[in-house]
This record gives sequence, structure tokens and C-alpha cells, in this order.
Amino acid sequence: MFDKIKKTLSTKGKQDGSDIENQETIEFEIEGMTCDHCATSIEKRFDGKKGIVSKSVNYSKGKGSFTYDSEELAPDDITSLINKGNFKVKAVIGQTNPIERAGKGQYDLIIIGGGSAAFSAAIKAESLGLTTLMINGGLDFGGTCVNVGCVPSKNLIRAAETVYHTTHSNFKGIKPKGADIDFAQVIKDKKALVASLQQQKYLDVVRDFKQLTMIKGWAEFIDTKTILVDGKDKYTALKFVIATGATTNIPAIEGLNEVGYLTNVSLFDLEEKSESLTIMGAGYIGLEIAQAYSRLGVKVRIIEFTDRPLRSQTKDITDVLVSQYETEGIEILPNFRAYKFEKSGSDTIIHCKCPDGSTTQLIEKGYVVVATGTKPNTSKLGLEHINLKLTERGHIIVNDKMETNIHNIFAAGDVTDTPAFVYTAAAEGNSAVVNAFTGKNKTVNYDSLPWVVFSDPQIAGAGLDELQAEKTGIPFEVSKLDLTHVPRALAAQDTRGFIKLIRNTETDKLIGARIVAPEGGELIQQLSMAIKYGITVKELAESFYPYLTLGEGIKLAAITFGKDVSKLSCCAS
Repeated sequence: MFDKIKKTLSTKGKQDGSDIENQETIEFEIEGMTCDHCATSIEKRFDGKKGIVSKSVNYSKGKGSFTYDSEELAPDDITSLINKGNFKVKAVIGQTNPIERAGKGQYDLIIIGGGSAAFSAAIKAESLGLTTLMINGGLDFGGTCVNVGCVPSKNLIRAAETVYHTTHSNFKGIKPKGADIDFAQVIKDKKALVASLQQQKYLDVVRDFKQLTMIKGWAEFIDTKTILVDGKDKYTALKFVIATGATTNIPAIEGLNEVGYLTNVSLFDLEEKSESLTIMGAGYIGLEIAQAYSRLGVKVRIIEFTDRPLRSQTKDITDVLVSQYETEGIEILPNFRAYKFEKSGSDTIIHCKCPDGSTTQLIEKGYVVVATGTKPNTSKLGLEHINLKLTERGHIIVNDKMETNIHNIFAAGDVTDTPAFVYTAAAEGNSAVVNAFTGKNKTVNYDSLPWVVFSDPQIAGAGLDELQAEKTGIPFEVSKLDLTHVPRALAAQDTRGFIKLIRNTETDKLIGARIVAPEGGELIQQLSMAIKYGITVKELAESFYPYLTLGEGIKLAAITFGKDVSKLSCCAS
């Protein structure tokens, strides 16, 4: 809708002689007017409206022009007043008495960041014909996912799985004889994949965009419409999308900065295999790194300051993981808290407080890897100059339309207080631009959000777990089916894990699901869609599922709400 909203002269005493700064004029095409009285009635809606400088609605032309103080009002505010009764804004057709842009530094939209949220925002902006500037500092264009996150980690996880299966078999009659690992080649192949996907899925996508300018640099807000890049170049815009992502949160522990720690950013580029790793943190990043590098022949230890890995999930889930990791020789130290690091020759000494209150020293001959969560990249943005609201942890606070507390500034991706996934970031970037320039009020809903931890077995979820359901007060019931009851798992002789469904007992609708299973992530989208569209457990149980697929476990888990599946035939329902 807001294809082109251009700023008018915003100096005092211009246009109608008013003494208002930050003046802008916007022109709409309006549907539903049938006479001059309609035009007059729309104008009257703005009588006494704070921030309105002038208004003019023309029935014969089907247009309305409004001059306003952008510090008091946004285009969406004007649109909402028009869109009442039979009237509706059909399109934004530009500005009244347009002036030339104030040099190359002025844009419709400035995107700060260069990851998935930023590129999604840029793609939508191009489709709306907006002049757009993308400013990216830190990681290369493409952001965390393609450069140092999803792509490299999952590539290494798959490589490690290949090694694992050459040394482990579920079948007594098959004796694997191992693999020769060229670790440097594995990392080189990973780097080539990252470079290829960064080019194909990011840079090539926007190569032919006519309205997009991309620069590298660090942006800092001077005011709500102006940024300074690298301390020297000023740029202004009507709207902003902050999509600066997040980085590893480095804990303030004595000596840590002096011992040469790694994060996923630096670890994934090491072509020489380390003898060992001590990983600080047992969240999903730490767990994925631990299993991948262990299977590639590195001795791995995990230090976790809480009582168990992946503390955000229920204990039955983490119990399966702990058992698998211990089987693979990965040492997990729960309730250990590192309080000091120091070097002794080439070794790193890690001083820890133990669960019983005593202290101990751990020796790491390889590297310390910090995987203690992330922090949003907001500290260098100059947000104190514009009073943008943040959470206690520094995330930008947004609503479900990706709006911040400042009407012309939006935010998306890991820098916000929303779920931190590449696919949510992309959806948020798109929504931010749609809402900033079209007035469609596009919202992002996470109620059925699917997610996966790429451990082995994988952990996947959507909707609520039983603890979350209990907190909401929803009447619920849980069905938990061990994979020992799933024919596919029995045939593969791999019955690690379970499928757990949570239903609303009043409506029979699925409200949550958790899966622990080899390739369990491949099942979760179906359950996410069931939650989103209100599918009942009865409908899940009565649907057709191909026999000897892991997906059949969903049917069996649904049946388990009312029957004992251990007493059913494979063909029964």
C-alpha cells in the first residue's frame, strides 16, 4: 500500500506557515466515497486530531492528502481513521508537492543488519518499490545461520553421523569397521558449502534489485530518523528495521578472556582437529557441538551450571539425551560452575565449584568452547539516544506486528524478545516491512511454532509441553508412546526415545507435542499444522499413515489416549 511515502520539507514555517518540524505529507487513494459529503465526513474525522497540520479529501478524484507531524502520528494512524464504515484506503500514491530527495543519504527504509530477517525485509521492500539501504556490520552478509550457525553445524553433524555409523551398528550380524577421517577436508568442504549458500541464497537473490543499496559498517542512531555509519556518514529514512541479530554471551569469569576460548564462530573454522574440548553450556548449541565433535574423534567434556542439559525441556527428554551422550563417551558435569581460568603451559586450568560445594580443577589440553547462550546485538546502536525500550537482557521489545515503542522503528530476528530461529526471523522481517509501509497489520503468531534440536536422537517440539499447559490452566491430558511400540523403530532396531502428545480434554484438540527420536524432526511439522488448524486427537488417530514409517508413531500416540497400544495388532486402529 505505502509504495512511496516521501518526506516533505520539514523545516519550520514551510507549506501552510505552521511552526511544526518533522512535517510529512501523504496521499491516499480512497475507496467507498459516493459524493462530496463523503469526502467532507472523512475530513471531519481529523478535526482536532493532534499532529494533523492539514487535510484535503476529493470525492471526484477519489483521493485524500494529509500533512502531519511525524513525531505525533504515523501513516497507519491516518489510515485507521479513514478505514471506518464504507471507506477504505486502497493505495498510497505518494506525496503532495514532492521535493527532490536530500541527496543519496535519504531512503524510504533503512535495514540495520545482514542476516535472514534483514534479507527478508529487503525482499519485501523491493516488491513494494521502496528505496532501501541495508547496513551490515560484524558477520558477513547472510548472518548467523549461513555463516556460523545452522548451515555449518548441520553439515558437521551429518559428517559426524556418517563416522558414527561406520563404527556402530544396531544389528548383531553387521560389524562396522570404522572410517578414515580427513578432518581438514571435512572443514574445507564445510567452508565451501557456506560460501556457496551465502552466494546463492543471499547475495544472488538481491543482485538485481533496483532499489536496494548494501554497505558494510556499524550504524548508530542520532535521532529517530537519522543514523551515523562508522562515525562519519549520515543516512536518514522514513522507517527503520533493526535486525542486528545476537552473538555468544561470554560470561564474566576470571581469566576466561586470557585463555583463548572459542565460540561456534571460531571453532567451525579450525582445520586441525583438537585433541579435546571443554564446552561451557549444555543448551542446544553446546549439545550439538559436543556430539558432532565427539563422533569426529575429539574427546569432549560439557560443564553445565544447572542440574541437567537442555534445562528448558522436561526431564524425561533430557534423560534420554544424557544416556546417549554417556554411551558415546561424552562427559557431562551438571551443577558445576567455573569461576576461574588460567594457563599452565599449553594447558588450560578450569577452577570449578562442584555440586557439593567443594572445588576442583579440570585440565583442558585442547580448547575451551563457550556456548553459554546468546545476547542481542544492541549495545552499539545508540539506542539510548532515542529511548528505544529493551528487556533486562537487552533484547528489543516488540509486539506481534514487530513494532517497537517508536512508531517508525521496527525490529526483527534474534535482536528481539521473540523465539530465535532463522525461519521466525525471516517471517518477522517480512512482517515488519509490511506493517511499516502497507498498514495491513500483519501479525506473527508462535503458538504452533515447530523447533528441532539436531542431537541424536533428535528432539523436536511444537506448542505446549505439560508443564506449560499446567501453567495456563488449560484442562489437558498427556499421551506418551515409547518407540518400542513403533514398528518402524523395531525394524530399524533403534527404539531410543518417545512421542508425546498433549491434548485439551474439553475440545480434544492437540495443543502440544514433543518428540525424541532418530530423525524426529521430520515429524514435527505435521503436528505443528495440527495445532495451528485445531485438528483433534481423534482425527489424528483415524487418519491413514504408511506402515513402517516413523510417522505411524503419531497415530499410535493418538490412540494411546484411549487404548493400550501394546495390546493392539499392527493392523488395528
